[in-house]
Amino acid sequence: MSRQANPKVIGAFVIGAVALIVAGILVFGSGRLFKDTQKCILFFEGSVKGLNIGGTVDFKGVRVGTVREIKVQLDRKDLSVKIPVIVEIEPDRIAQVHGDGRKVPKEIKKGTKKILTVFVERGLRAQLKMQSFVTGQLYIDLDFYPDRPARFVAEGIGYPEIPTIPSNLEALSKTFEKLPLEEIAGKLTSAIEGIERFINSPDLKGILSSSHQAVNDVRALLHSIDSEIKPLAVNLNGAVDDARKLIRNVDDQVKPISAGIQGTTTDARKVLTSVDRKVEPLLTNLDEAVRATRGAIAQADKTLAAVEDFTGERSAVRYELIQALKELSAAARSLRVMADTLERHPEALLKGKEKQGGK
Repeated sequence: MSRQANPKVIGAFVIGAVALIVAGILVFGSGRLFKDTQKCILFFEGSVKGLNIGGTVDFKGVRVGTVREIKVQLDRKDLSVKIPVIVEIEPDRIAQVHGDGRKVPKEIKKGTKKILTVFVERGLRAQLKMQSFVTGQLYIDLDFYPDRPARFVAEGIGYPEIPTIPSNLEALSKTFEKLPLEEIAGKLTSAIEGIERFINSPDLKGILSSSHQAVNDVRALLHSIDSEIKPLAVNLNGAVDDARKLIRNVDDQVKPISAGIQGTTTDARKVLTSVDRKVEPLLTNLDEAVRATRGAIAQADKTLAAVEDFTGERSAVRYELIQALKELSAAARSLRVMADTLERHPEALLKGKEKQGGK
């Protein structure tokens, strides 16, 4: 007879086979054995609650790695606590290119530590950030902060270290820690007590009573003003209506006046046109008369010049005229004497002039 198989051995064999299959799926399915990865270490001083193994490591919003280990490190000297976090970076997720856009060959990419060193020198820093406000889950964000100094914690540990900077919540908590909370609380307490004393003081009650009276006075004043404004508004409306009527009457009277003015303007334009037509030849004749007058004046000037030459002191004609006038004057005297003689002795015309001593 054949020997019967042991069920326990068969069950163990089946369980081992299933375990190997699951392990193979987990290992080979994730592809980690065939990936080129680089482990780095980061040191955080604050709480990392919400950061879990398997958490994401992002660079500029793109996942480039995974959190692999989270530990707690205690320094015996000063009892300070640091939290080293080991992450696994996948360099293949960061495509390196030349300045002209061409990709860098794979053999050059193998110097990942050197590349990380260059990145750190140019300001690469790690920071914890909130991934979900609902679950409180954190992730590690890598980015360049060239203005933040690099702070290295450990050396010679076998992994390149990426410096960290405090998270926004951590920086805010440190700011709150630096605030003089006790002093601020004391001042707030004093302010609240002062407000309470002011509210319960009799002065405030008097102020409120005076304010209430002032409000009542203002209301009465507004009521009085309102009662006086209503008749004024009615009168104003009547005045506006009268003004409108007056404007319409003025408009009705102005229209015929305007028409008459327009007719007068038209007639005036016609008269001016007629006068302009008649004045134009008169102006022409006047211009000719002026030219003739100018010629006559010029001729008169010439005549006066000739007369002046004729009657000058050294003129021969003037001298002869003077001599002729003298002779005429002598002849006139002789005629006067003869006329006197004839008047006294008319007979002398017949007898002639008597000689002296004769009869």
